[in-house]
Amino acid sequence: MRHILSVIVTIIAAAVASQAAERDISVRSADGTVLAGTLTLPDSAPRAAVLLVSGSGAQDRDEEIFGHRPFLHIARHLSDAGYAVLRLDDRGAGQSTGDFSKAVDADFLADIEAAMCALDSACAGVPLGIIGHSSGGQLAVRAAASPRSRASFIVTLAAPAWRGDSLIMSQTRALAVGLSGKWEAEGLQRRLLDIAMQPLPPLIVRPMLMTALSEQVPEAMRSDPKIQAQIAAGADALLSPWYRDMLRYDPVADIAAVTVPWLAMNGSRDTQVLPANLETIAQLNPQARTVVNEGLNHLFLTCTTGLVNEYPTLPQSDYADLCRIITDWLGSIDLTTNKR
Repeated sequence: MRHILSVIVTIIAAAVASQAAERDISVRSADGTVLAGTLTLPDSAPRAAVLLVSGSGAQDRDEEIFGHRPFLHIARHLSDAGYAVLRLDDRGAGQSTGDFSKAVDADFLADIEAAMCALDSACAGVPLGIIGHSSGGQLAVRAAASPRSRASFIVTLAAPAWRGDSLIMSQTRALAVGLSGKWEAEGLQRRLLDIAMQPLPPLIVRPMLMTALSEQVPEAMRSDPKIQAQIAAGADALLSPWYRDMLRYDPVADIAAVTVPWLAMNGSRDTQVLPANLETIAQLNPQARTVVNEGLNHLFLTCTTGLVNEYPTLPQSDYADLCRIITDWLGSIDLTTNKR
């Protein structure tokens, strides 16, 4: 018998229930983790209901990064356009329970399934969709490709389309070349990823990584406790369950399996998920609409270099232009044919 996911949804009005535009909501995932979030509602019956899924790392419901809060603005813009929007604190972030460091994509996909059930209960009878940023976009693709999917449409913002190790190599290359004009550690990066990807337990892989990292340090400095601590931290980061799964995952089959309407976007100056990933999406799924946003970085902010070290210096954005593209696209598709 198919397991019936147990979902507990609690909606509490932020102010007066009949007048509140935003409501607190909590979702219980399959393993008991409770995800806290906010449901933003339009003034009238919603045209559709959307779940926002954040990128890598433990993010709060606004996906706040260096003071930028893209999900807060996206939720409010879409609500003004007639859509209900649910955004959640990730496991172990904000008011959510759970341990993010021990979670893998299977856990995050279960969280999406639980959240979609919650959204369906809160906005009964309307089409459901997912908007995912970065690795959250990849999760949106995986969720939509599932035969159990509740999604009638997806929007991906800088979603990776390459196998994880290729993605990391491209990120590291772009960062190194952008900062110094060259990348001298390509061989080491490839060696470390190859070791981390091996189907061996951490007890065996960790010494291999420690050795590879130690070889990059002058022999006279290798016994320094601070250096040893840095090497150990580097090995442990490469051995996190999520990171090793990410390196091995190839999204090709899932991208091709998406049959619902799909809008895929990338900033032209994105150095974390290169815009060339859109070309792969277009090749694997010609029905997807792909858009390159000129002059924008991985956070969909207007930038100069697109490098990560530029993020804290960039002015705030209300993401109005990005949301206009999304709402125009949603208005162009027939959601009535994609209801569950």
